[in-house]
Amino acid sequence: MLSIFFYRLLFLPIFLLVMPYYAYCMRRRGGYGKDFKFRFGMFKKLPKRKFGKRRLWIQAVSVGEIKALGKLVDLLNSSGLYEIVLTTTTSTGYELACNLYAKKTLFIGLFPFDFWLFSKLAWDRIFPHVALLAESEIWPEHIWQASVRGVPVILINGRISDRTFRRYKLLGELALPVLEKISHVIASDQISADRCREIGISPHIIKVGGNMKFDSEVEKLSDGENLALRKSLGFGEDDLILLGSSTWQGEEEMLIQALEKCREICGRWKLLLVPRHEERRDKIAALLRASGFSWHQRSRGGARGEVHICLADTTGELQTLTSVASIAFIGKSLAPNTGGQSPLDAACCGIPIVYGSRMTNFRDICSSLERSRCAIKVKNSADAMAAIVALVRNEGSRKIFAKNLTEWHKNNCGASEFVCRKIQEIAFSKK
Repeated sequence: MLSIFFYRLLFLPIFLLVMPYYAYCMRRRGGYGKDFKFRFGMFKKLPKRKFGKRRLWIQAVSVGEIKALGKLVDLLNSSGLYEIVLTTTTSTGYELACNLYAKKTLFIGLFPFDFWLFSKLAWDRIFPHVALLAESEIWPEHIWQASVRGVPVILINGRISDRTFRRYKLLGELALPVLEKISHVIASDQISADRCREIGISPHIIKVGGNMKFDSEVEKLSDGENLALRKSLGFGEDDLILLGSSTWQGEEEMLIQALEKCREICGRWKLLLVPRHEERRDKIAALLRASGFSWHQRSRGGARGEVHICLADTTGELQTLTSVASIAFIGKSLAPNTGGQSPLDAACCGIPIVYGSRMTNFRDICSSLERSRCAIKVKNSADAMAAIVALVRNEGSRKIFAKNLTEWHKNNCGASEFVCRKIQEIAFSKK
């Protein structure tokens, strides 16, 4: 009880300090102010729980986690046993959740600030049988509210990044009163399972279920849809496309230089840049203006003609855009960036992958990709360009990578079914 008391005591002054940041986000990113009352727990009052069904409250932080729930939500709905309430933290995640799951859920909202009053208000309105937290969404007040109501908390697709791991190691025993209230952990990989044990979660509640992101359906475009998408990006039907997937600062420069070398080999190569944060569009646009290449900015509508580079400064389109790529470079993986962005969109589409050595948040996935000859890890920008150029020169090598990726993806599916079975065991263990 002592740790939650201090958490509540510290929350208010910290909350007041970060409120200007939220105001800044609302102004700059747009959409952040939509349904902002939900962040204070002011959800609409939901209907009474239906007899014989279990109400699930699923919290997933952002776009990647929301997309990963697709197969699980379908499985839960098809069983007819559940009512699903889905919350998310970011405005982009909220928009995507509403687009994907509006007809598949009882309610979709923004996750409340993790303070006693806001959390209690939300819990009193949602009144779930089970609370599910996706990946690393460990919120002390939220978990505490579940505990006092006797509601089991399941961490699904559990992933403990380097940063999260260091944070919990630093907190030490201070975090134990909250961690001990997690009922079950279904880890996405063995590394995360081991880290859960190290930070103090009881070993007997931890299972490795695999990564639900493997189960995301790959969007297959028809020939007509593929051609229409290429045209809207400013690319021709036969163009070969180098994709910068969720790029960060410094990586766009490398890819522009790589495009120069690619086009020296074959003039059909084009570049599709999808930055992780669309608010960086002005800085990237300045690079493109100085590059000498023709380019198009996707947020301004469809391209009027063919260009060398498309800047896809939009949200929620990465998987669709990945489907037209021939080679993918995964962002946030070259120094000074660290952590990496997910390689799964490219992997699931069978696109040969190149990334830097800083993919620490996806260490287990990357090791598996490299062992299966599905990805190339490089040390620096020069090596990244060399790896990309080598793939450009060798079409046979690209085909081998694509074949290996198809097999790798097939062998790693099934996590959503595992999680669904565990949810049923837990949700119906108590009447």
